[in-house]
Amino acid sequence: MYLLDTNIVSELRRPKPHKGVLNWIADIPADELFMSAVTVGEIQAGIEITREQDADKAEELEAWLGKVLTSYNVLPMDAAAFREWARLKHRQSDTLIEDAMIAATALMHKLTIVTRNVNDFAQLGVKIVNPFERQPERAESSSEDMSALEQGDVYDTDLIDYH
Repeated sequence: MYLLDTNIVSELRRPKPHKGVLNWIADIPADELFMSAVTVGEIQAGIEITREQDADKAEELEAWLGKVLTSYNVLPMDAAAFREWARLKHRQSDTLIEDAMIAATALMHKLTIVTRNVNDFAQLGVKIVNPFERQPERAESSSEDMSALEQGDVYDTDLIDYH
């Protein structure tokens, strides 16, 4: 089972997401894909930054995030995850707070992190998959096979990648 890093969720919003990412997502059953509440917070922070410059775009992003939240299981940062986060931060003090929280969530739930930013997680003792390194096997994915997160009507290049 897998925990999607923020950069993977952001990639799926682009007009032309990386084919390796699309193919990887298409091969994984939806019930094996999870998001951390930390990723939700990072995306919401990007929406709030966008809102300062373009309220309409922010509303569009809010609607997209709502669809995403109904498509994937969101795992909380509970007390056990925060304790694991503190252990990780103590061992790797140069790790971004958010990345350590995502790693802690993955460790608590025995999930593999799906990310482009392998180096951000490499020293944290988590399993990692980088679908950007995957060779595209299919030219296109059909919209029938895509979740709400992947659907073309919810892609956008303006979503900020926080990593």
